[in-house]
Amino acid sequence: MRIGALPAVRAAVAAVAGALLATLAVAPPARADNHNLTPPEILSASVHGGRTIVLGPNQTLTFQATVTARAAAGILRYGVEMELVGPGGLRWDAAPDLPAVCEPISVTTSVCTEWFRIDTGSAEVTNGYAGDWKLWATVASNNLHTRPESSITSEIDAATAKVRRSSKLTFAALPNPVRQGRDVSALGRLRVADWASNSYVGTPGQTVELEFCATPCRTVESLRTLRTGTYGFTGTTHPATRDGSWWLRYGGTGQNAATYSPGVFVDVLEG
Repeated sequence: MRIGALPAVRAAVAAVAGALLATLAVAPPARADNHNLTPPEILSASVHGGRTIVLGPNQTLTFQATVTARAAAGILRYGVEMELVGPGGLRWDAAPDLPAVCEPISVTTSVCTEWFRIDTGSAEVTNGYAGDWKLWATVASNNLHTRPESSITSEIDAATAKVRRSSKLTFAALPNPVRQGRDVSALGRLRVADWASNSYVGTPGQTVELEFCATPCRTVESLRTLRTGTYGFTGTTHPATRDGSWWLRYGGTGQNAATYSPGVFVDVLEG
């Protein structure tokens, strides 16, 4: 783990944490008359505010992970270490130039923040980075230097970060206008960010929905389920019965972000 501000304190947290994890699992409980020796408790955690991280080619994003923790002795101001563990055991260190810190919100409770950075244009980041990442968080109480055996808590699945490759859908509906009852040709293409080539590439074998909403739009109708073919292209025909907007919707995958195409208003002529 890369260390930011106050390296001596944060290094102590990291060093002590590994040695104490096994010890804490079998250590006797703290005495009832000395509750200050109770290890910290992680109350909640989130990455990027719980929002999905969606990234295109050559895109840099700095985002934060936060942990709310409580200890009877209070949480050490710089007593936090976080790391993201991803698909295939990938490890994502915190940004070394942005110090982590725990800010108290009460005598016993603090909100700890650590910053992470990703650059999809770098050689380090591959398409394998897309997926779900687990937040590994370690916090220390103010007893770290006097009672290290009861001052550390580590949680290996404190929160989940969803990292997805950005997706783009194009769409066309022809002819427009169209006679009532005649077929509209709906054509589209799905492209997904390829972090290896730093470009968007056509993506075959994906499911997209052709959707429609009559004017005025009150209820969205799903007309057809389509599959993308070579280079991400897809298409179908469907009868036009009413004026309204047509578009394609992609639900995404565990690696690719969901997206919609721009809507196309189709004018339906009577007779």
